[in-house]
Amino acid sequence: MSFSSFFRSFSNMKCQNRYICLSRCLIAHITVFLVIFLAYPLVANAQNWSALNEDQRLILAPLEEDWSSLTVARQKKWVDVANRYPSMSDTEKSTLQSRMSEWASLSTHERQRARDNYLRTLNISAEKKAAAWESYQQLSAEDKKLLAQKRAQTTKPSAVTSPTLK
Repeated sequence: MSFSSFFRSFSNMKCQNRYICLSRCLIAHITVFLVIFLAYPLVANAQNWSALNEDQRLILAPLEEDWSSLTVARQKKWVDVANRYPSMSDTEKSTLQSRMSEWASLSTHERQRARDNYLRTLNISAEKKAAAWESYQQLSAEDKKLLAQKRAQTTKPSAVTSPTLK
């Protein structure tokens, strides 16, 4: 039974009782509302790679393989970035392209870790970040490697890396 025939079955019925008639009408309206409400975001916001214009596809090329797996909100953000791209300086364009390529090459686990790290740094003041970076820059190459190894050993499992979820 198609939706239109389902809807017509409600509207063509004669009402013997006004409460039954009202309930049928209410059910029909709720059904229509739900179909529109649930389907609209999928249809209106779905962005296929082929729907992007040629310039946007060229700019966002590193993300092509992952495009269909991105949320609509992330796709919109990337399209906005692509639209701003022509007004960027050459340095900004180069930085964007290298970061997109680097991001596209990361695994799902690495991306989640990068997001977690970013969210964690939002709580740290700019002064503390600058001081920590300055301290890090003063370390020798060997000390940097030791620090990285120590950090890798003490990393807490996240929702993505937890052994119970694998």
